[in-house]
Amino acid sequence: MTLEKLWDKEWKSQIMEIALRRVRTMVSPRQFQIFSCYVINGWTPERVKEELGVNAAQVYLAKHRVGRLLKKEAARLSAEGQR
Repeated sequence: MTLEKLWDKEWKSQIMEIALRRVRTMVSPRQFQIFSCYVINGWTPERVKEELGVNAAQVYLAKHRVGRLLKKEAARLSAEGQR
């Protein structure tokens, strides 16, 4: 892997890490927990429902809402870094 590719990979990783921290403060702790288990940890919706005591609608809603905010925040941070 070239140095440039390594740099890009690290840059994107840092952007996502910062975006995740910021988004975590924008949503309820419960919604972030559901998102984290399902999207970040890769749990199945069934496992999320069972472990956290939520229904399928809550799982998919958290994924949609938090995911949308995360994409928006990551794009904003990336644009700031381009300046």
